[in-house]
Amino acid sequence: MGGFRVGYAIGNPDLIRALRQVKAAIDFNQYRGILNGAIAALTGSQASVSLVVSTFRLRRDTFVQALHRIGWQVPLPTATMYVWAKLPDSWTSGSIAFCQQLVEITGVAASPGSGFGKSGEGCVRFALVHEPPVLEEAVRRIAQFLKRRE
Repeated sequence: MGGFRVGYAIGNPDLIRALRQVKAAIDFNQYRGILNGAIAALTGSQASVSLVVSTFRLRRDTFVQALHRIGWQVPLPTATMYVWAKLPDSWTSGSIAFCQQLVEITGVAASPGSGFGKSGEGCVRFALVHEPPVLEEAVRRIAQFLKRRE
């Protein structure tokens, strides 16, 4: 259910009613299928959770270690399927230009930090959606891309 958000509010009925009116005007509610999926995910067996956690831990470790090997120091995230990286100091054209050129030249896609707000500029976000060998290849291509810029 990546990308879907679910939540609930409990409280004073008048305040909840007001919240519902505001949300109806500026937001939208999830349809019943997403709500049922969230209920099943939260109340059902959690056995698959440790498998997902270990899968993303391996991907994270592979990707971050590979970036470190090419000299791109990024922090090790504690729990995520994304790696945020400050753009290399040699890159001065902004995160959008970095991501556009990276995908055009190498086929490696990243999200420009500016797409997440003003404070995201100067960073890029990599999604750990592939297996470790693909992530290693992505970093190899990133290294070649960065060398072309030097």
